[in-house]
Amino acid sequence: MKKVIIIHGYYASPNSHWFPWFVEKVHAVHGINVEVLRMPTPESPHVEAWLEKLRDKLGTPNNETFIIAHSLGCVALLHYLNDLQESFTLGGLILVSPFDQPLEVFPNLDAFVDVSLDYEKLARSALQKSVIFSDNDMYVPSSVSKALGVKLDSALFEIPRGGHFLGIEGFETFPELYDIFKQMMTKYA
Repeated sequence: MKKVIIIHGYYASPNSHWFPWFVEKVHAVHGINVEVLRMPTPESPHVEAWLEKLRDKLGTPNNETFIIAHSLGCVALLHYLNDLQESFTLGGLILVSPFDQPLEVFPNLDAFVDVSLDYEKLARSALQKSVIFSDNDMYVPSSVSKALGVKLDSALFEIPRGGHFLGIEGFETFPELYDIFKQMMTKYA
């Protein structure tokens, strides 16, 4: 049975941004329940607590697992998947405004990127991979997201003037993300 999980980022919750809209849309159209994980202390995140949450909720994912992560949730997820000893294959992975290096605006998040990722392992561990980024993200430079997408051998989607894809930037809905997800479901079927 397909499982769709969203991992939010810094200062977010399951009710932030486009998450509730996406949950409702996927359930209505595909009949799939989407779980938005409530990450611990998102306003003062600690890498070990986030990894523990992912261990509890994800275990060893399989080709029925589709994960969408936003911002800090992306690097936490990659760190978690990188550390898995068992082999696994995700059905699909969508990273929104991902980063894998320190961000000038958020030095308090450096512990999340203080890891050597095995990009080849991560790339071959997902059947479908997409990275979404914007040309005017005020937190994560588009070059950082794009470079990460290339390292993961992902499809790249640049959304003009998308910012960091936050609710306050108009992203209460996110049709572009839904279209990418729908394509993954079509290829999977």
